[in-house]
Amino acid sequence: MRSHIIRQFSLVVVLSLSLTPAVTGQPAQSASPASGNKVNEVELALAAAGAGSADEIRSRLFTHSITVFNAEFCAQAVAALPASLHKRRITQSKLLSRVETIFHQTLEAHGRRGKPDLFLFQDDVPSAMLWRGCVLVLSDGLVDPLNDGELAGVIAHELGHSYFEDEMAAARRAKDARAMRVVELKCDAVAILSLKLLNYEPALYLRGLRRIQAIIKRKSMSSGIFQSHPELVARAQFSRRFIKSLG
Repeated sequence: MRSHIIRQFSLVVVLSLSLTPAVTGQPAQSASPASGNKVNEVELALAAAGAGSADEIRSRLFTHSITVFNAEFCAQAVAALPASLHKRRITQSKLLSRVETIFHQTLEAHGRRGKPDLFLFQDDVPSAMLWRGCVLVLSDGLVDPLNDGELAGVIAHELGHSYFEDEMAAARRAKDARAMRVVELKCDAVAILSLKLLNYEPALYLRGLRRIQAIIKRKSMSSGIFQSHPELVARAQFSRRFIKSLG
């Protein structure tokens, strides 16, 4: 039973890196018919991000409606992580120092110095998750293969979820898979814009996703159990068009 719980948690962590939607016997629900089913998630996410200068798009994506948690809540969130992760937590290494540097640089680009906390653990499975809104959980199997720009993009994507928590929660309640995919693409936009603000090449984010997908395939992992993420081809299309809109 214990191993089953640990495995389930690992699958949840991989959720943020899943690159293909689920294939199930039941079709995923989309938004209401009035919203126009012919409009796919790429078009909806691009419309939400809009066009203009980096600062203009930033003002639309980097909202101030995020929940700010106090130190006590964050400490409780860390404590609530599975014991198996605590046993494998990395508290001192060159890799941790590198991740901390990139993490704090990305936080500053979002005006969120010191929030959330960082939790790095040993696992060859690439995984990342913003746990309870205030703890960024990363595996060394994710951070080690990525270069600095690719890693900054993944971190920024996870931070982006804090801007769209209410939107994602509403989509989950409605079992609206397309709306969930739109949120994921908006988080991709946050990642791409963050790289530009950090003076990285924005295209590094998509390259990082492709690298992660290659690792997952090599390890024969199935990421197809989730419906909340667009296919990589859709994310690539969105990335190219969004980068072009940045000028």
